[in-house]
Amino acid sequence: MPNFSRDEMEEMMRRWTAANQKSEREGNWRQLADCFSEDCVYGWETPNGKYEFIGRESIRETCVGAAMDPYKGWTYPYDKIVIDESRGEAFATWWQTPPGAPSREDGSPMKVIGASWFKYGGNYQWCEQMDMYDYGAITNLIKECFDKGIIKELPLMSTDQVTK
Repeated sequence: MPNFSRDEMEEMMRRWTAANQKSEREGNWRQLADCFSEDCVYGWETPNGKYEFIGRESIRETCVGAAMDPYKGWTYPYDKIVIDESRGEAFATWWQTPPGAPSREDGSPMKVIGASWFKYGGNYQWCEQMDMYDYGAITNLIKECFDKGIIKELPLMSTDQVTK
């Protein structure tokens, strides 16, 4: 069983969240792939099945590439982070937030919570990541943003779940 130091795991998460913030600012998520090992496994599930990609360059093309391209201007600020250095794992929650962080008429923020589980592989790289979220809530948020004119197009990966 891996046994990484707390300091190393905290530094990895600091690097990850900094890279995430940079990606938000620049609208380029592909650079996040540099935080993964060459043989990393990254996945998530939707009502249509499980998506899993293996390898840094595959992840760069898909998970942090084509899958994120439609979400330019969206932010994913991390909220809670739990680190288990004895297992080399981290779990974090984040908020999927539309461009401009809009609020609803009742004043509540337009955002949906999600979570990620990470397996650390050493050398400041993740060797596994699994994202978890309420797909229905996200598609409803996307439709709400489209209906209010916050976004002008429905993201490609959501058009089969969200109708105009």
